[in-house]
Amino acid sequence: MSENKKTDQSTSKKTGIAVSEKKTPILTRRAKKPTAIRTAKQQDLWRAFDETFDRFRNDFENLLFPEPMDMVLYPLPETRVPAVDLENREKDFLLKAEMPGFKKEDIEINVQDNGIEITGTTGWKYSQKDKAYICKERACESFYRYVDLPEKVKIDEVNADLCDGVLEITLPKQEPKQKRKITVK
Repeated sequence: MSENKKTDQSTSKKTGIAVSEKKTPILTRRAKKPTAIRTAKQQDLWRAFDETFDRFRNDFENLLFPEPMDMVLYPLPETRVPAVDLENREKDFLLKAEMPGFKKEDIEINVQDNGIEITGTTGWKYSQKDKAYICKERACESFYRYVDLPEKVKIDEVNADLCDGVLEITLPKQEPKQKRKITVK
């Protein structure tokens, strides 16, 4: 058999065709082709979810509350609502509301036996039309606030005081609920 191999090699040299003996192939790594898909990080996935939900919420709000064309150019002014604290004292309620920049003439209070309504208007009122303003940034602001009361109050004895931008309203209770302390046996 070895003679046949030698004769095959000798004949192949004459013809110009090289025949080699069987060898084990060497595996080489191929270079990675660039792809459009890249591995995703966890932060990328969360960011994509946030962006998707933001777009969904914006589209849904625009569907329910479409903006008129003239409102797009002129955004609505910010509405201020005063912060309110309601304290339950033994014989009355004390309501405190932050009202910076309001005068007592600008505030209107309406009391019902189970709630109180506070409205106010402040700011600059441009009543003179003969002046040529270049810019008007000071605006008139108003608010409305209703607070439910847990008990009925005496409407005739309600007092209000405005001092240093804090409105204090004393609301006497009609029939203060009596408390009784019970000891655990």
